[in-house]
Amino acid sequence: MTNNSNVTSTNKRDAEQILEQFLTFMLEKDMDKWISLWDEHAVFEFPFALPDFPEKIEGKANIYEYIKDFPEKINLFRFTTPQIHHILNSNILIAEFKCEGQVVHTGLPYKQTYISVIEINNGKISHYKDYWNPLVAIESFGGNMIDFLNNSHTLNQ
Repeated sequence: MTNNSNVTSTNKRDAEQILEQFLTFMLEKDMDKWISLWDEHAVFEFPFALPDFPEKIEGKANIYEYIKDFPEKINLFRFTTPQIHHILNSNILIAEFKCEGQVVHTGLPYKQTYISVIEINNGKISHYKDYWNPLVAIESFGGNMIDFLNNSHTLNQ
């Protein structure tokens, strides 16, 4: 992630609006609109990735391949209002939020907490680090994350 010393309050509002759209498009299950928020060369990282899951996905096309079937696996109902922390003199924000949903295959609830470190460049997400609790996912998928991997492309880059 890089720093940008030319950040203004307008940039901060734009970044917050991008995050709002990110969450809205997930709830609307519109992955085409969701991926439009990303830069062509974006990086999506999962520091707490489970075995057989990617730790890093590079490039908008690869991110889309990974996420496009997400709404068929987890039906998200709502996100809490994110608590946003702006990094001084930077185009990076940190967002804390929760979601509620249900795993389609198991019918079990999905209640996840996220801390996301998001870098915005030229109005697009260029780097997203997704800190989430994999134990919640394992429990919600009935202890079998193979259900999540089915119909997914595993990208180990």
